Amino acid sequence: MRAEDILKEAGFTGEARLAEPMSRHTSLGIGGPAEVMAFPEGVDELGRIVSLASKDGADVFFLGGGTNLLVLDGGIKGLVINMGKLDWIDVEHGQAGTSVVHAGAGVKLGRLVNYCSDNGLSGLEFAAGIPGTVGGAVAMNAGTQEAEMKDVLASVTLVGRDGKLDKVRPSELQMAYRRSEIPSGSVVAEASIALIPWPNEEVKEKVAANIRRRKATQPAKVRSAGSTFKNPPGYSAWKLIDMAGLRGSMIGQAQVSRMHTNFLINLGGATARDFMALMTLVVDTVQEKLNITLEPEIRIVGVEG
Repeated sequence: MRAEDILKEAGFTGEARLAEPMSRHTSLGIGGPAEVMAFPEGVDELGRIVSLASKDGADVFFLGGGTNLLVLDGGIKGLVINMGKLDWIDVEHGQAGTSVVHAGAGVKLGRLVNYCSDNGLSGLEFAAGIPGTVGGAVAMNAGTQEAEMKDVLASVTLVGRDGKLDKVRPSELQMAYRRSEIPSGSVVAEASIALIPWPNEEVKEKVAANIRRRKATQPAKVRSAGSTFKNPPGYSAWKLIDMAGLRGSMIGQAQVSRMHTNFLINLGGATARDFMALMTLVVDTVQEKLNITLEPEIRIVGVEG
């Protein structure tokens, strides 16, 4: 069944775009077109689409903020579900000194951090300055040396292949360094985050300090997908890349950032082919000179152009 037919049979009446350039939806500004991109506005609508697509065996890709993503030049075949309109936030205050914030998968992580600081809720400050959405942050177990999403999650609500909601504990997702075991065909619909009431000025200052630190050490004014490679056990990827003499290396308009060598950046006209070639150069050089294997932290999807 074609992607358009799946949407029609699901009773989808929201926005859908044909041949939508993925470069408009990724922080790298790279990527060919999505065959069809749909923007569901609620979990019921999302569930109907997911269920029909699963029964049909159709290709479905769930798109969050596009901040940890490299889309190849040929784009993405089939249906891309843009989660951006699942963007609610509400809070449930408990009696045991904690509060639980419920956030839709499409909520920008920065917006959620600001909401928590404005409302005097502490625990998510580590996420200040991390790009992307709540759904993506859960799927990738986003974090820093300070903490990760798994440390603050109370529960995660998934839309399963059958289109039904399933609330799971973080432990069921086997969350580890930069990964979560989301069941195949399922997608994060909502995250419930356990936080502690705290003076909001103190929370805001910690958020501001984390953002200042990121701006001082990471290239914020150029297109990137964040950290390109995972840190191997016992090592920092940026340090290995620097030791291998790759700072500033370029292929086409893709470059190893001079400011932070684990950020590969788009200088303005890079293609996915450029970016993949530069990633290969980095991996091969680090392996040859230091005998350490780097693994991508970013997700690579789509077909070659």
